[in-house]
Amino acid sequence: MTDRRVAITGIGCLSALGLTREEVWANLVAGRCGIGRPRQFDTSEYRSQIAAEIPEFDATDKLTPLERRRWSRTDQIAVFATAEALDDAGFADGLEGERVAVILGAGTGDLRRNQQYLAEMRTRGVKRARPSKIFNHFSSTPVDVVGERFSFRGPRSCVVAACSSSTIAIGQAADAVRYGSADYAVCGGADVLCALTVSGFNALRLVDLEPCRPFDAGRAGMSLGEAAAVLLLEPLDHAKARGAHIYAELAGYGVACEAYHPTSPEPDGRAIVSTIALALAQAGLAADAVDYINAHGTGTVHNDQAEARAFYRAFGDRAARVPVSGIKAMVGHCLGAAGAIEAAALALSIDRGVVPPTIHHSQTDSECPLDVVPNEARDLHVHCGISTSLAFGGNDSALVMKRI
Repeated sequence: MTDRRVAITGIGCLSALGLTREEVWANLVAGRCGIGRPRQFDTSEYRSQIAAEIPEFDATDKLTPLERRRWSRTDQIAVFATAEALDDAGFADGLEGERVAVILGAGTGDLRRNQQYLAEMRTRGVKRARPSKIFNHFSSTPVDVVGERFSFRGPRSCVVAACSSSTIAIGQAADAVRYGSADYAVCGGADVLCALTVSGFNALRLVDLEPCRPFDAGRAGMSLGEAAAVLLLEPLDHAKARGAHIYAELAGYGVACEAYHPTSPEPDGRAIVSTIALALAQAGLAADAVDYINAHGTGTVHNDQAEARAFYRAFGDRAARVPVSGIKAMVGHCLGAAGAIEAAALALSIDRGVVPPTIHHSQTDSECPLDVVPNEARDLHVHCGISTSLAFGGNDSALVMKRI
């Protein structure tokens, strides 16, 4: 089959900035910070006590009592984001499921309730611990929950590659549509906060005591977050024929492994450069075509420096003039969903002609001499943008999107 161009026709998302796509986008553009003291569990004994938590939501009118009781928080937000993406794409009444792929990135899954089960088992005994708290243990459960809820019977896959999981999932979904193994793809990711994750990153001393400051000279680490973001992909010619609104073309993606260190980035960004080159090659574009970057931008000293060096290797001296946003300063580092919420932001930027700011930005680090978009959104007619995701284990990935 001839390779098909891939369109993004639906977006659904939840994050610390809101429970709908439009609420999240409005707060991104306004430069609001969603990082604060979480409600779900006590962080008072941790070194850093802040994170970006999704606002409270009422699922009573969206889920049955069994679904509310059985599904994890990750499952629920994945379903909400999928429903919004389908409605956005014009499929509020459903989508024929035989040729619909579901490919999501994941991280913690239902680890929060797993921890509760373990505590109950230790204090009350195994016979009195509720097994429903471990039914949805596997990271892949949201894929199956989404597939079952919407009767999608096409290919399914779950990508667990730390912080690049959902970027890789979106790339694989695009390939499924591009090469004809699916006619539509529901893709992205969902991940939530839990005590084990927060304590682990505190133990690594990778988290800032204040909301994170990507690429800033005074940055001191990341801020954790949670989110769900889902894109609906379909062939570009089909989307045009049915008169769908097209946010952007998902033109290419790349993935590579640094093979350097379990948690530290390769300092010169060599694998990141390879990842960007692979994504541009699939898109059939030269590096000069890129006029905006939604960066991984964790706010850690070494990650931001490695990423900036990679941009200079990939784009040459132009890297100093290509606008860069680091939205983790607002939504936190959403781990398995980080790439998905950033891909949604990139598609919206291309569609709406404005790019979100990097807030909490005082002075750009001299080791990261980039055109960081500081503190206020910037009107920008993006023709071609790239979103990068870098992960523990050296898993790097990138998406290239362009205006139709």
